[in-house]
Parts: sequence; C-alpha cells; structure tokens
Amino acid sequence: MPSSLVIDRRITFRGDALYRANIRDLFQEEKRHDSDRFTGIALDTTNRWAVSVPGTSDTIAISEVVGGSALITTGTADNDSCMLAGAIIHNGTKLSVVEFRITITDVTGCGVFVGLSDAKSEANGQIALQYPSDTFTSTATSAAGFVIDADHSTSSIMCASVNAGSDTIPVDTGVDWVDGETRNLRILVDTSGNAIFVIDGKVVAQIQSAVAAGTLHCPTVQAITRANDGSNTIRVHSFDSWQDD
Repeated sequence: MPSSLVIDRRITFRGDALYRANIRDLFQEEKRHDSDRFTGIALDTTNRWAVSVPGTSDTIAISEVVGGSALITTGTADNDSCMLAGAIIHNGTKLSVVEFRITITDVTGCGVFVGLSDAKSEANGQIALQYPSDTFTSTATSAAGFVIDADHSTSSIMCASVNAGSDTIPVDTGVDWVDGETRNLRILVDTSGNAIFVIDGKVVAQIQSAVAAGTLHCPTVQAITRANDGSNTIRVHSFDSWQDD
C-alpha cells in the first residue's frame, strides 16, 4: 500500500458502505472547512451571520423547508437591498474557496451578488457589485463574485471584481439563470489575488488580479429589488468555505 494516494476527483462509497461506519481512525481535513446547511430553528445572527435589512419589509431568516435554508426576501420598494454575510476572515494568502447553493425565484425582478466582499453590508439601494441602469458599478472597495441583475441588458450570470477601488473587466459567462432555478456558485482566490469562478462544478471564468491577495473578505449573498417588482425571494440552501490553516 503506498504512503500516499492521489485521487483526481472524489471517493465514492457504495453498497453497505453507505449505511455503515466506513472510516476508521482519524480522517482529518487538511484545509479549514466551514459549513452551514441552515438547519437550525433560527438564523444565528450573534456568532455566525451578519444580517442587514435596511429596506422596506425585507427579511432574512431560516425557512423550514426540506433540508433547511435561509430565505432572503427583498424589500417592497424599488432598489431596496439586503445582505447576509459571514466573518471577514478570507483572503488569497490562504487559498480561499467559498461556495453558496442558492435559488432565485424571479430573475427579472431582482439583482443578486454572491461571493466575497470587504464589507458585510452596504447602504440601502446598493450591493457590493451590480448593474444599475445597465452599468457595472462597484460599491465595495474590494470584492469578487457573481452578479445576476435584472437592470443589466443581458440575463447572463456575470463574473466581476473590484481591486482596491479599481474595477476589473467583468466576464459574461453566457449562462442564463432561469426563474426558480438552483445553482452552486463557487469562487476561488489564489495567492496572487486571481479569482476562478465555478458554476455547478464547471469553471466559467477567470479574472487576473481580481482582488489584492492579502485583503480580508467575508462570504456574502446580497440582493436588491429591481424593476419596481416588489418583494422577491432568494433561498440560500448551503454555504461552504475552505482555506489553508
């Protein structure tokens, strides 16, 4: 038996191994792994998540559905915005990886940013990265992630960033988000501050020097009401992050 074993993709347990204890001794992850499946009775806004709901009747709370989720409900006024964010502890020097699994109910009625930002919240009417009046706009000083915005002329998922106050060139993935669709969105930031964007397990874009590698960021999902469409919902099913110790 070799002292180390290289696996290209994954280890799959089958048959009885699915139902029985199948790992003996220590099975320790090398990277620091944080995870939330939103299975609690209430969202932990004291120690785990920062919630910002400055709009009209906007809410972010646990929604007791199969498997658990956090439900973001945007405000009733046009351009009301709200944010869900974790701790500001991620950067490229630790090879940070962040992933959210979300469902957007009405893509034509809202804007959504999913990724990393240097701030847990923005003022009402703003999200970290967005396309108000079809113009790419960064509110955060440092951020990288996915933008899906009804104010944008294309319905494609965009990958974008801002590095120390300077916008990079957004990348159009060519992937459209359909109403009610669920997707996994993952972003990786390396030691040079380059960002790799992954949708449902497939790399869709890369941005060089997307952010400064040493700048600390928080994982976040941010949403904004568009087109005077009233409240819309974004369901966050899961969150995972990995970084070096």
